[in-house]
Amino acid sequence: MLNADALKQLSQLKTDIRSSKEFAEGQVRGSNGKFGFVVLVDGREAFLPPNEMERVFPGDRVRVSLTEGPKGKLSAELDVLLESELDYLVGQYIQRGQGHFIQPTQHSLTRWIFLPPKARGKAQPGDFIACRVNRHPFKDGRAQARVTSVIGKPEMPGIEHAYTIAQYQLPEQFGPAAQKQSETLAGQLASVIAERTDLSELGFVTIDAESTQDMDDALAVTPREDGWTLHTAIADPSSVIGQDSPLDKEAFKRAHSLYLPGETLPMLPHNLCEDLVSLIPGELRPVLVVHIDINRDGSISGSHYEFAAIRSQYKLSYTQVSGFLEGDDTAVPEAQRESLRNLAATYKARATYRSTHSLAMEDRPEYEIWLDSQRKIARIERQERNIAQRIVEEAMLATNISIGAKLAERQQGCFSVHLGFRKERMGEVKSLLKALLPEYAEKDLGQLEHYLALVKHLESQDDSQLLNLLAVLKRMLRPGLLDNKVGAHLGLGLPAYATVTSPIRKYNDLYNHRVLHAAIQQGNTPDLNDVHIEALQNSLVRGRQARRALEQWLYAQFMQDKIGNTYAGKITLVTGAGLGVRIDQFGIDGFVRMNGDKKNLPTFDGKHLTLTHNEQSFQLEQAVVVKVSSVNVDKRRIAFELVLENVQANSAAKK
Repeated sequence: MLNADALKQLSQLKTDIRSSKEFAEGQVRGSNGKFGFVVLVDGREAFLPPNEMERVFPGDRVRVSLTEGPKGKLSAELDVLLESELDYLVGQYIQRGQGHFIQPTQHSLTRWIFLPPKARGKAQPGDFIACRVNRHPFKDGRAQARVTSVIGKPEMPGIEHAYTIAQYQLPEQFGPAAQKQSETLAGQLASVIAERTDLSELGFVTIDAESTQDMDDALAVTPREDGWTLHTAIADPSSVIGQDSPLDKEAFKRAHSLYLPGETLPMLPHNLCEDLVSLIPGELRPVLVVHIDINRDGSISGSHYEFAAIRSQYKLSYTQVSGFLEGDDTAVPEAQRESLRNLAATYKARATYRSTHSLAMEDRPEYEIWLDSQRKIARIERQERNIAQRIVEEAMLATNISIGAKLAERQQGCFSVHLGFRKERMGEVKSLLKALLPEYAEKDLGQLEHYLALVKHLESQDDSQLLNLLAVLKRMLRPGLLDNKVGAHLGLGLPAYATVTSPIRKYNDLYNHRVLHAAIQQGNTPDLNDVHIEALQNSLVRGRQARRALEQWLYAQFMQDKIGNTYAGKITLVTGAGLGVRIDQFGIDGFVRMNGDKKNLPTFDGKHLTLTHNEQSFQLEQAVVVKVSSVNVDKRRIAFELVLENVQANSAAKK
């Protein structure tokens, strides 16, 4: 047994060793293997060996001791767990011998988590389940979880939807307080309408898809000597849904209506968004009306808004309006024909003006997904946008531009901002421009005028190098964000932009209605602080992630019986490993792996995002033909092979 002096010496030795080590804090990042990494707060990255990775989850914040190995590579040893946010898991219940586990689907979480006997509830092996982590593995590498709900069995119709909703914790049901409030609003709406001016004589109509029930905007046009006045009537739920009321809290939590294949998770209860505040033909509804004076050249000379009431005259579909404008007079009621001609003229003037003075959004095809009785994809129909859809889009843009300018003057509102290139990519942007467009390399591309000039110049070129440059630069852009401070929307080429045209589908639009109410009434502007903005943004991102995850699952199932089929497509991703390709017919993405043969690896140019293999060069937006080579539904992966004869023919044509 060690005496007191020896114990003291041993303790001092441990203290000395500890003080000689370098300690740092960072966040754990997983990998496809059993090892991981710690991304340190100073930007360095340290290797976390498998025995250490067993003790943490991806995303954990930890303090580690660092060891420098050959070539300066850092290895980490865990010291303290600072924070772990992972407490919710979804996955499949797996039994192996006497062991019961959940196999999670969280990104980079490759391990199975043990389910103790008393934590399994009524779940059975094979079920998809949701769990809570009730024992973190930091102490000994042994994590445990308990089942909180059974999502369903793999063969259950619609299991993909149910699983995705559980995985991303999307709210499905409205709480009792919100439901109760929604049932009392009919009387309040009648009182609001009674106090408002009826502007129905302007001749409003809604133009939507045939299946749309939540109609939140209607249009009318009045000709003027020097142009037109566009009247946009927008449903006004803000007149009866007060801030911090039960319905408002539910809408804030959702942030937007989420449109999944074959299913909608609405921001407001169905009795509101599809009935009481929806602009149903013949029903008097409270609205925000924005009146926009548009000159013959498409410029906006002025605008004003008011809260009023209207009856929409008709519910017209995109197909009807497009058919009429393409020559079929019988496609729409006679009373609407002159108004629709004026609306089309307004659209053409605005589209021409914006093509010169701002930026147009990329015109991509849309795809309608049809599900069968098992809620799997039965078919996918590619739909090119028609003239009616463009007209409505242009009217909504004019409305949001006008209101965005007014909110910017007040320095109040929820703005949609797009600040251009990512800060960390500006060095690459400048380097690319110096080689091909040196006159733009030294300009401040965070300024609207310079960014706009660069993109306009690139869009007008036929040179393949410059078109590839444009495609590469687009990959370096920041995402659009919501902000409670005024900021430019470089993606649209506008100094300010705020949306108000979808208040029954988007919370930021609902909030902006409240700001407009406050401006008229000279009352207090409702609060929307940075914490609120972050919560809204996170909800929007989670919704987009959920939709992509569900679609990828359904797409993988849909493509299973198409292995061996060939499709035309475009390159959407270029990496050192191969090419991402989106096929034109279905809008489905897959990957062409080109680094399988270690003796014949492709050459990757990360600066210009080009890949060269077997004397063939590939770049973004390039047209290719691919064959479906394999599908892994469990991993949601679709693999393609290039049809080389087509690639060679395209290369020959370019020469």
